[in-house]
Amino acid sequence: MKLLASLAIAITTAALAAPAAEAAPRVVALTPFSASTITRLGVRPVAIGQTLGGTDQYIGSLRGVPVLRLSHPLGPNLEQLAAYRPKVVLSSKTWQRGTPAMRRMGMTVYESDPNSVAAIGSETRAIGRVLGRTRAADQLARKIEADVAAAKRGIRSRPRVLVILGVGRTPYAMLANSWGGDVVRQAGGTLLTQGLTSPSGTARISDEIVVKRNPDIIIAVPHGNPGSISKLASYYRNNPNWRNTNAVRRNRVYVATGNSLLQPYPGVASTIRDVRRKFLKN
Repeated sequence: MKLLASLAIAITTAALAAPAAEAAPRVVALTPFSASTITRLGVRPVAIGQTLGGTDQYIGSLRGVPVLRLSHPLGPNLEQLAAYRPKVVLSSKTWQRGTPAMRRMGMTVYESDPNSVAAIGSETRAIGRVLGRTRAADQLARKIEADVAAAKRGIRSRPRVLVILGVGRTPYAMLANSWGGDVVRQAGGTLLTQGLTSPSGTARISDEIVVKRNPDIIIAVPHGNPGSISKLASYYRNNPNWRNTNAVRRNRVYVATGNSLLQPYPGVASTIRDVRRKFLKN
C-alpha cells in the first residue's frame, strides 16, 4: 500500500510540474487557404473572411464560423474585426493596406496567400510557426507535397492550353504566376502565354489573340457576382468569337465555376487530379 501511495504522489507531482500545452491563440483567417490550413492544424478560427465565387473548397468543419465582409483595399471593418478579439490575423497582400491599423490594435498579422503549388508547403510551415504548431504544420506540408507528387504521376501528354479568367465578358489570360495558371501547368498543360507578363498573374487579352494562339484546350473561369456565374459560364462555353480555334473544333472548351482555380487551398492535389481528368485528359 505504501508503494502504491508513493507512486500516486510521484505521478501527481510530475503532472503538476509538467508544462501545460499552450492553447491556440484566437485567430481570424481572412483567406480560404489560411482558414482551411489552420483547421487542419486543429485550430478553429473565431471568424473567416468572405470569398467570392463560392465556398466549394472549404472543409465541413468551417461551417458556422462567422464571416467578415472584406472591402478593397483595407480588408475587414476594424470595428467588426475587433469584436472577435483576435490575437492573430492571417491576412494576404490583397489586404495589406489594412495591416498597420490591425497591428496598432495589438494584433499579430501574417500575410499568407501562395500563388503557386510549390509555395503551399512553405506557407503551411510558416503558419504553423505563427500559431506554435510547427510539428503538425510540417507533417501537413509533407502530406500535401506527397499528394501533389502522386497527382502529377503518369502525365502522358501536355496539350496547349489557355486558361481564361472571365471578368464579366472581358477575358484575361491566367499566367504561370497565377494560382490557376500554375495548377494547370502542374497538371501537364502547356500555357500559351508567351510574351504576356503581369505582376497580378493575369493579362488582358482579346478574342482575336485567343484565336491567333489557337489553343487545343480552353479552360474558362468566370468571375463575378454569384447570380451572374451561370450566364457567364454559358457565354464562355459557346463564345462564337472562338469558333476558329482547335479547342472549339474539337469540343474542348471547358468552364470551371468553382473556386479551385481562383484561390489556393491545401487540397490542391485533388484539383490537379480534377484538371487532368476533366480537362486535359492526360
